[in-house]
Amino acid sequence: MDHAPLITRILQGDNHAYAELVRAYQHMVYTVCHRVLRNAQDAEEATQDAFVKAYQHLAGFGGSAKFSTWLYSIAYRTAISHGRKRRQDTLSVDELAHHPSTEYRDEIRHADLKHHLDRALATLSTEDASILSFFYLEEMSVEEIVTVTGLGASNVKVKLHRGRKKLLDVLNTELGPEARELLLDHA
Repeated sequence: MDHAPLITRILQGDNHAYAELVRAYQHMVYTVCHRVLRNAQDAEEATQDAFVKAYQHLAGFGGSAKFSTWLYSIAYRTAISHGRKRRQDTLSVDELAHHPSTEYRDEIRHADLKHHLDRALATLSTEDASILSFFYLEEMSVEEIVTVTGLGASNVKVKLHRGRKKLLDVLNTELGPEARELLLDHA
């Protein structure tokens, strides 16, 4: 999506245009912050701060990277900064959205998968959990993850490989043989 016209409107003082941008990205920015902070209240604070920082530095966005990558980089670094200030290791379980069109059994399986994945991700380092989330949930390329995290490409690849192994080990320990089946059912 080309955000240039929207960014131009924002830079010209159109607050409605900025509200559009926030609506388009607030879920993912919150998700990035929550993966790092693992606490809903802290993630909300970091999300707000990230959007304020993005607004303040919007004129400096040069378009050399995708806008989403630039914004997620701000969110990631803001969350890291909040985490350093808070030093909390509290895990908050996300509420699951209710989808009336989904069968009850599928909702239970989805809730079960989400619960186990959240618990497994919580055992990983903040950096590893974030990288896995970027790659698998947000479908970012290695290059985009490099831009967001500031790590080298080879480091990101190693962390992806090791993170997948750790995640599967945790899920195997917790779920036994059901882990692979549960993951494959929802892949």
